[in-house]
Amino acid sequence: MNTSWQQHLLPEIHTLKSKRVIVRVDWNMPIKDGEIIDTSRFDVSIPFLKELSFAGAKIVILTHFGEKGESLGIIASHVTKTLPFISFTQSLDFDEIKKSAESLEEGDALLLENVRMWKGETDNVPSLSESFASLGNIFINDAFSVSHREHSSVVGIAKRMLSYFGPLCARELENLSKAITPVKPAILIVGGAKISTKLLLIQHYLDQGVTVFLGGAMAHNIWKGRGLEIGKSFYDSNLKISDTILNHPLILTPSDVILESGEIVDYNNIPADGMVVDCGDQTVEMLGEKISSSKTIIANGPLGLYERGWRKGSEEVLAKIANSEVTSYIGGGDTVAIAHSLHLLQNFTFVSLGGGAMLEFLSAGTLVGIESITNQSK
Repeated sequence: MNTSWQQHLLPEIHTLKSKRVIVRVDWNMPIKDGEIIDTSRFDVSIPFLKELSFAGAKIVILTHFGEKGESLGIIASHVTKTLPFISFTQSLDFDEIKKSAESLEEGDALLLENVRMWKGETDNVPSLSESFASLGNIFINDAFSVSHREHSSVVGIAKRMLSYFGPLCARELENLSKAITPVKPAILIVGGAKISTKLLLIQHYLDQGVTVFLGGAMAHNIWKGRGLEIGKSFYDSNLKISDTILNHPLILTPSDVILESGEIVDYNNIPADGMVVDCGDQTVEMLGEKISSSKTIIANGPLGLYERGWRKGSEEVLAKIANSEVTSYIGGGDTVAIAHSLHLLQNFTFVSLGGGAMLEFLSAGTLVGIESITNQSK
């Protein structure tokens, strides 16, 4: 496990006075009908940005938004109203942007347009990384949730200038480092659609003697591999799971499931025309017993067809974790959204802002965005 990140924490904040500081944040917030429906990703970054401003830094802010390179307009409107020292530029001309950055007064900040509107961001094109780096003297990565992406605004820029981890990123690294080798007995509760993206994580914990509960469509792959009927339930058809995982004694799957019809059946009694949408009450009770007898819980991903409203299993299991005395680490967009809707976020030991980044960090102990900073000469 790479712990050298601790040597790259921010120095005393007052030393950043008059310096142009580039901060990578994650303000990829959900929007519905032209309104931001969850501002929490922005809210958590406010204290640090205020601190930088108060210290007299000149701040350049980078973030992505959406998958298609949409404008930050709606996000920027909320940001600049909340923090008036931030201005927004829609320019994609680096000469123009650089002039704006160089003319910043102490304590002021410039928010750039969605980084994915520049061709080359997701391919980490050197020329774009150079352009980003030219806007400041120091780079601060405070976006753990994208630190598994080898993008220009994450990895490319960090390799070209003095770089540090911001407080949100450091908090993720400090807490998740503890979860890599959890105090046992422990259980990993993992859900979602594709098991292929989580096989390394599953194996990592099985090798430590940690119980792994697979919910959502991942369980369907296990059952399919064991020759059981899964009906019309979704599964990752391109994947063949090894026997070592398929029949591992520490792998748990739901004992009963809810079908799209509303009927509850045992996992080995799914009809050929049935589709599994959630885990049943017996499964929730079984997980409750496992939770209460564990010392560490790690949970990531929904246990049902969350996007279609099947969230009862996820809600009840999260409530059991929240109401236990167990050390708990949760993450993943859907999981955090459910916990937020239940007003339970304060009840977990740590809530990660990373989904894929959390899973990759737990299985590998590092991320490309972490390495790009820690591999610098100190």
